[in-house]
Amino acid sequence: MQNDGVLHDPKPAIRQIDSVDRALIDALSDDARMSLTDLAERINVSRSTAYTRLQRLRDEHVITGFTASIDPQALGLGVAALVFIDIEQHDWRSLRTELAAIPGVEYLAMCAGRFDLMLIARAESIPALRDVLLEKIQRIPGVRSTESVFILDEVGSPKRVSPGIVPSQ
Repeated sequence: MQNDGVLHDPKPAIRQIDSVDRALIDALSDDARMSLTDLAERINVSRSTAYTRLQRLRDEHVITGFTASIDPQALGLGVAALVFIDIEQHDWRSLRTELAAIPGVEYLAMCAGRFDLMLIARAESIPALRDVLLEKIQRIPGVRSTESVFILDEVGSPKRVSPGIVPSQ
């Protein structure tokens, strides 16, 4: 903050994401372990351009990390549910942190509408998922109610943002 009484954003301005950036993001979304040389070839730019673009996207926090995609079934987590949660409004920060720390909670999002939070919970069995829901989530002070929906099949991942979606201008 400068001492002129005006708040200034400390983050650098993000440049416009162009087709090269989108191609790079798309390629890395498919395979984040791709070598820089392979990445450059795939998006049809020089290796130095690919490196510069990748570094800029990381510096500007467009790319926030690299993760492995894990098959929950292979880990024995064959049961999953969407859990919609109504909470005491004044507790949302602490509840968000507490819910995200529960073993079995894979994803947590704040919502607008009928429910305040939505999470994905995974477990090895229905009794184990029941324990996550009843013994862990519903016993937290500040959680008013929950509604659970079993997931029967999945396509994609809630952690992945599709690079094919063009943000509104």
